[in-house]
Amino acid sequence: MPLVKSAKSVYLFINRNVLLAMKTVSYEALQAEQAWMIVSDQLQQRNNVLAKGISHMERNPTELPMASRLMILRYHLKMSLRQLTHEARQQARTPEDTNRLHQQWLHVHQLFFLLRQIDAELNRASHENNTLRTWLDSLEGRVYRSALVHLN
Repeated sequence: MPLVKSAKSVYLFINRNVLLAMKTVSYEALQAEQAWMIVSDQLQQRNNVLAKGISHMERNPTELPMASRLMILRYHLKMSLRQLTHEARQQARTPEDTNRLHQQWLHVHQLFFLLRQIDAELNRASHENNTLRTWLDSLEGRVYRSALVHLN
């Protein structure tokens, strides 16, 4: 006889145990969590845009220097994200809730700063290369434009 009857029962089991283990959540903690989700989603979108941009630029041999530049930018994004996430995990072991909330907001702002760096460099590269600019302009606005106005 299987231990798990369905995916729904697993979901209910996990949620019930999580709810039993949860402490009271503050409004500020929910705001920080939402901000983290938004900035993480935006960083993932930039990663996807860079990957597609590299692929697009590699199709034309004359655009290989720009493809290399985008590769370096993507590498910077991944390594910076890995470092910031590692640091945040190390900080998450603090028991105080106020300190944890402060650290969570610090992490969100660091990620937002990284996002602005990536956007600025991508914007600078697009001004230097017509092919990249045309390709970026052809993307849907919701994919590339930042939705982080309320985090400023």
